[in-house]
Amino acid sequence: MCEFLDQFWKHKLFLDKEKVIIADERILAVLVCADEENFDRFIALSEFRQILHSLGLRADVFSIQSAQIGIINALKNAKISKQKLLKNIKLIKDENIISNEKFIKLENFINNLSQELNFNHQTSESKHDFFHDKIEKLNEISKIITDLDKDGFFTQRAQNATQKIKELKFNVALTGVINSGKSSLLNALLGEKLLGTSNVPETVNLTILKHAKEPYANVNFWNEEELKQLEITPDNEHLNLVGSSKKIKKEELKNYTSAKTKISQTVKSVELYENLELLRDNICIIDTPGIDDAVFLREELVRRFMSECDLMVHLMNASQSTTQKDVEFIKNSLKNSHIVCLVVVLTHADLLSQKELSEVIEYTKKSMEKEGLRDVEFFSVSSKRYFEGKDDSGVSEFKEYLYETFFGEDNDKSKLSINAYKMELGAVADEFLRQCKTQLLTLNGSNLELNKNLNDIKEQKLALQNEIKNINETVKFELDKIDVDSLNSQFLLTLKGLANTIKDKVINENAYQKRQGKSDEKRINYIIQSALNDGILNAARLSRNEILRQITSCTDTLNLNFNDLNIKVDSKIFNIGEYLSKQNIVFDYVKICTDISKSLKQKDQSGVLSALDEFLKDKNIINFAKNLAIFEREKFQAQLDENLKTKQEKLSQNEKILSLELKNLNKTSEEFNEKLNQTIKLEAELEGIMKRLKDA
Repeated sequence: MCEFLDQFWKHKLFLDKEKVIIADERILAVLVCADEENFDRFIALSEFRQILHSLGLRADVFSIQSAQIGIINALKNAKISKQKLLKNIKLIKDENIISNEKFIKLENFINNLSQELNFNHQTSESKHDFFHDKIEKLNEISKIITDLDKDGFFTQRAQNATQKIKELKFNVALTGVINSGKSSLLNALLGEKLLGTSNVPETVNLTILKHAKEPYANVNFWNEEELKQLEITPDNEHLNLVGSSKKIKKEELKNYTSAKTKISQTVKSVELYENLELLRDNICIIDTPGIDDAVFLREELVRRFMSECDLMVHLMNASQSTTQKDVEFIKNSLKNSHIVCLVVVLTHADLLSQKELSEVIEYTKKSMEKEGLRDVEFFSVSSKRYFEGKDDSGVSEFKEYLYETFFGEDNDKSKLSINAYKMELGAVADEFLRQCKTQLLTLNGSNLELNKNLNDIKEQKLALQNEIKNINETVKFELDKIDVDSLNSQFLLTLKGLANTIKDKVINENAYQKRQGKSDEKRINYIIQSALNDGILNAARLSRNEILRQITSCTDTLNLNFNDLNIKVDSKIFNIGEYLSKQNIVFDYVKICTDISKSLKQKDQSGVLSALDEFLKDKNIINFAKNLAIFEREKFQAQLDENLKTKQEKLSQNEKILSLELKNLNKTSEEFNEKLNQTIKLEAELEGIMKRLKDA
């Protein structure tokens, strides 16, 4: 850390050697460029002071040197991207803010920091956070959509979007002349010596490395037409493999790829599946045969695979000069593919000193720039040192670059894939939300209708209960108006008048007979009997007519108020004689006739009246009108009860139906309200998803 200050500052201050500063590499690049020579110029700029302020630093030498130590520590711990930092320092150089000499000095120092990087540091954990953090957030949203989608309408689309991002592949092509160290570098990147690395070429076949939980290999063989073009004749033992693919154990791979075996001539390509960290994130590595491969069909196959690659890693032996064939191959590959990044890796770096490596890199850069190849990243690696456990192999730095390239914020493919995933989830969530809002409108409308129906049924039920109550109250009131006692009193008054009338008739008849000198007792008895019989029955008829009038009035009132009671007054002719006979009522006229005859003989007019009064006081007579009224009222009551029973049964049945409907509606209402609340909650959760997608 102090070495940096030694190179760029004449005066060093006491600093916190453990300080780490993490920020945007564009800001940090400006801070790193500050030194003794440009301090006054930098500190005078308001933009520079704003950078210091944003990091909580003061505008003094101590704060700047402290920040630079923090940046160096961040680089050593892979907390910030070395490539991004250098890229932004180069931009500052291109703006002539710092000299080219200063840039080279900074570049060499930062590149040499790889010697201090922890060999066991898992750069993948720190350098692809952008991509995986985004994917993790979007996967969570996808799962939420799936969990919320109880009907399964949107689940498949969300799952398809998730599956698509899982299947996103990043293709890396390793190119270079034969023996440029492709297999050695690949073994170092994978952390295992899987591929042959001897001076005798073993990997002249196209080898594609992919991820699988269990290691295995697929060997693909040339077909018959391709073998003819290659002028290869397979032996009889391997004829059955022509144009086919064979799955084998990885330990058997050398039996098919080694130049020492006859079958190797018929091998078109090899797919090697390994459960290795570098491959787990769908990174597919294509280990091509040398660009000086004599087999034209294999070169064509390489070009086809190259057209699908995202990153081209061209290897050159650091101890050899860049050849025109290297340059032409790179130019043709870039022209006919969608490769967005080109990296040149100088292998066998352990054979040169750091100074020699810097000179080789500078020479190679200039050579390639002359051919129009700019924005090329350069690395120097030593696979030998890596497997010896040395920290200065450059492999970790290159591996870090791969992860940053694929999973960093600047990778267009990652960003496009994330945006596509985000947009698809957004479209699904938006459609889901619109469906939810439509459902809410429907539910709210249905809720109003449901509540209206509930209120209607409650009102109908209450109306039925009130109607039953009103009927009972009205019937009681109307029946109470039938005044039996008043009728009976009127009947008794009529009988009293009848007694006086009969008395006068009998006395007058008796006087008449005497004047005529006659004595006709039978006639007097007939007058007594007929007058009493007719008078009593007439009085009873009047009483019955009165009670019928009251009953008719009651009937009219009830029918008027309750038209479906259908009450009718008995219109049959009433025979009082039959009624008396049915009631076993017999009037004893013998005694009264005897008593009146006796009183007449004694000329006792008061005795006649007393005899009549005594006769009319007979219980069958004085209660006759009352009993008749009660009889008529009971008959009416019986008819009324029958009609009321029918009416009440009908009303009760209607009430039961309404009660059942009310119960069902209440249950429906509870279920409906639960669904409504769930839908409201769903809407809120979907609104939350839309916000999360916006922030993701």
